[in-house]
Amino acid sequence: MEKGFFRIKLYTYLVLMLFAALLPLKVFAVDSGFYSANDILFYDPSSCNSTNSGGTSSTGSPGASTIDQVKTFASEPITSTWNISNSTVEQWFLKQAGAQATIAKFGLNSSNIGQITSAVEAANVSPVFFYLYTVNEGGGAGGFINHYGSDIPGGGPANAKRDAEYLASQSKDKSAGPATGGGEPSDMPTAEARQILSSLPLGSIGVVYIQATSAVTAELEDLSGKTGDWSGLFGKPLSDAMQNIKTMGGDPEQGGSAVSTGGCTSSVTGQGIAKAVSWAVMIANNNGYGYDQPTRETGWEKYQSDPNCASQCGSFDCTSFISAALTAAGYFKTNPNFAGNEVSELEGVGFKQVATSATTSANLQPGDILLTADHTEMYIGNNQNVGAHINENDGVSGGQVGDQTGNEISVTPFYDDNWIGVFRAPN
Repeated sequence: MEKGFFRIKLYTYLVLMLFAALLPLKVFAVDSGFYSANDILFYDPSSCNSTNSGGTSSTGSPGASTIDQVKTFASEPITSTWNISNSTVEQWFLKQAGAQATIAKFGLNSSNIGQITSAVEAANVSPVFFYLYTVNEGGGAGGFINHYGSDIPGGGPANAKRDAEYLASQSKDKSAGPATGGGEPSDMPTAEARQILSSLPLGSIGVVYIQATSAVTAELEDLSGKTGDWSGLFGKPLSDAMQNIKTMGGDPEQGGSAVSTGGCTSSVTGQGIAKAVSWAVMIANNNGYGYDQPTRETGWEKYQSDPNCASQCGSFDCTSFISAALTAAGYFKTNPNFAGNEVSELEGVGFKQVATSATTSANLQPGDILLTADHTEMYIGNNQNVGAHINENDGVSGGQVGDQTGNEISVTPFYDDNWIGVFRAPN
């Protein structure tokens, strides 16, 4: 491999453009198989969050949540979006039976619900968490959640902001302890819920949920192996919220980007290779970063100095992009930019070659690094790759800073580029 200055083949670029042209058709032929648009996870560049065009999520594990999964979910901050876009959670909320009283009270619809979302973000609370919590804990006499007896002037946005500010303040105080008094038997234990609450970081969603509703106290006791006459009396708010996140296309065990007030955020999720995937997708969805070989190291340099940059940030080429993603995930202490031999660099931090070709994505795992003689990308799951491709002039140098087309660095359907190596992370 030649110093990592790889150049995408013209026919590959044409294939990518063909995919882009076919996307509006909602069905495309990939590897001789047909995939509905509802089966594939897309990424929304305008929000820097993932959206799902429909159907159920392919992330997370199906079935009932375990106590460890619920504890992980409960420990995530109230700014977590689980990589779900605002538009996705808004449309989900408008369809929920548990939201209809609130929707009717404030006259919410697709045209004005964005005002609620903006008010919640102004309180530094994730709209995803807020809408989930409203569905779980709504129905009160005032506002969106059942902690107020009356509304305040200002309609939906004012009440949403007040309620979001309340959630933010409650997430920073553990003094109330696990909630009881919701009609449960007097012998319902609270020791496990109390222990879990004490272990949670301030600012996390579990600090709010455990102290707000006795249903969560019962849920944690049940999941901890305790059973009694309280079992089955309540729903399971945390587990239900996790399932709703999956339905919207997120992973409830990976909190995702923090609240964004414009542009892309610097927060990424996961550990190991999952973090590399998350970082790569975030950068691909931030049009402040584009493709250019001569300035290929400026993208990483800018991200280090200004992780919230969203305009004219810097550039990557295909290898420096993959190298940066792996550095962000902790595989390299110092970004090598793959200026030498990419294979040697990967093997040096524990990556193993698991295949010498990949004509389909059937045997790939998220985070697998794909190589040809002159190009490299990362497979991210759901039959998709992410990579740095080419500049707006169909060349490798001389373009403007940033992604002028949305495809200079982007997520694409998996394609066969005559990959000659597939390298998998040690974790």
